Amino acid sequence: MRLKLAGATLVAVLALPGTALADVTFQAVDNVNLWSPNTATIKVGEKVTWTFAGTTLFHNVKSDTGPWTTFGSTPAIVGPDVSYPFTTPGTYTFFCELHKSTMTGTITVTDATGAPPPPPPPPPLSEQPFANDFPAPATLEVRDTVAPKLDRVKVTRARKGAKVRLRLSEAGKVAIRLTRGKSVKRRTAQVAKGTSTLTISGLRAGSYSVQVTATDLAGNAAGAPKRARVTVR
Repeated sequence: MRLKLAGATLVAVLALPGTALADVTFQAVDNVNLWSPNTATIKVGEKVTWTFAGTTLFHNVKSDTGPWTTFGSTPAIVGPDVSYPFTTPGTYTFFCELHKSTMTGTITVTDATGAPPPPPPPPPLSEQPFANDFPAPATLEVRDTVAPKLDRVKVTRARKGAKVRLRLSEAGKVAIRLTRGKSVKRRTAQVAKGTSTLTISGLRAGSYSVQVTATDLAGNAAGAPKRARVTVR
């Protein structure tokens, strides 16, 4: 009886579930262009997720330091969530490529006990620079301030709708607004560099005023809106 009881006790102990991993989520925030939060401390084995839900601007996430330098996502509006499981203690930094001046963050990964990672060892004396060995400061970020060019806009009638053909000098976001009296129909789409055709369906018969605007991935507007008219039958 004693052996059976001891065996049952051992099985019960081994079957106890471990502590759930406290995964962390970083949320991209428009306008201020920040991560919320922008710092976190996790343990080895825990996972970090970056989410872009609810955003209206192009964002992405890219690794900056450490052994995960190939990690990253493609700039997009409301891009899919991306995650990364950290298996090695250390300090990891990340950023949004389009808003690097403000949209940065840091992750500290401890060991399983929660002890912080050890600081990196100093370089040998032979490799340490003298005071006058440091180069002059360099520009850390080059911001895109050149507005894209939107031209060759042509609006034609389609079946219960309209087709808008346009050319954009670089990849970006196009917004189309069709107005008929008090009725307004809108469509936005991400387009590649070059010529694109967008179709707006579900329009009632009548004459519409059409306005087309565009911005590039950095948010630069392509000048004044392009305007046209189209009659839907």
